[in-house]
Amino acid sequence: MPIIRDIQLYVPKNKEQNWTFFHETRCITFLYSRLLPTLQTKEDKGIQIYCVDNLEQKEQIDTFSHIIFDYFPVFVEVDVENILAMTSDKEKKERVLEIVHQGMRHAAEEFNWDISSIDLVYEKIKQLDYENVYPLLKKSSPNRKYICSVLCHHEVTSIDVYMEIKKRNGEVINNEKLFSVENTDEQDLFSRFGNLEWKLNHKVEFADKDYKHVYRLTFLEKDKPKNSVWKIEK
Repeated sequence: MPIIRDIQLYVPKNKEQNWTFFHETRCITFLYSRLLPTLQTKEDKGIQIYCVDNLEQKEQIDTFSHIIFDYFPVFVEVDVENILAMTSDKEKKERVLEIVHQGMRHAAEEFNWDISSIDLVYEKIKQLDYENVYPLLKKSSPNRKYICSVLCHHEVTSIDVYMEIKKRNGEVINNEKLFSVENTDEQDLFSRFGNLEWKLNHKVEFADKDYKHVYRLTFLEKDKPKNSVWKIEK
C-alpha cells in the first residue's frame, strides 16, 4: 500500500499567488512531511491542502482539474494574503504549521489514522523551534575517523547549504556555509547536487552532478582548535 510522503499547500484561486505561497511555506510542509509516521492509503502518496477563503468554495472547485496525481485533497480556511504579508519568518512558520496540522487532522479522519501520531509531529516541530535542517549528503572518511555532511538549512525564502565535519563521537570540528538558493523546493536542490567524495583523510569534495560547481575542503586538527586548518575552495 502507498505511504504518505509529501504534503503541499495549494491556493486554487490564483496561480501566481499559489506559486509564492508554495515556496514560502515549503520549509514547514517539508519538515512536517519528513517527520510523518508510516501513514498508509489505498492509492494516495501525498496530501494536497487546498487553502480557501471559506469552506463554501469547496463545492465550487473541481479537484480533478487541480489536484496533483496521487495526492488526496483536504480543505482549510486560510487568509493567504495575510500570511504572505507577514514580515516575521518565525510568525509565518507558526501560522503555516497550524494550517498544515489542521489539514492533516482532516486527512487522518478520512483515512482513520491515529490522530495522536499526527499531534506528535506537530509538537515535535514546535520543540525544534520550527527549524528544518536535514542532510543532503553524508559520507565517512577513508580512515573512518570523520563524517562529512552537506546540510540544508531550509528557511522561508531560501535554503542555505553548509559543509560540516564531525568526529565519529559526534563532536563537530567545524562547519561553513557554502551557498544559498532562492528556490525553496528542495527537490530542485536534490536533483542538481549529488556528489560527495573524500580525496584523502583530510580532503573532501562536494559537487553538483555535472561537476560545474565544486567545493573542496581541506582541514587538519591541531592540539588547539584555534590552530586547526580549515579551508574551502570553489
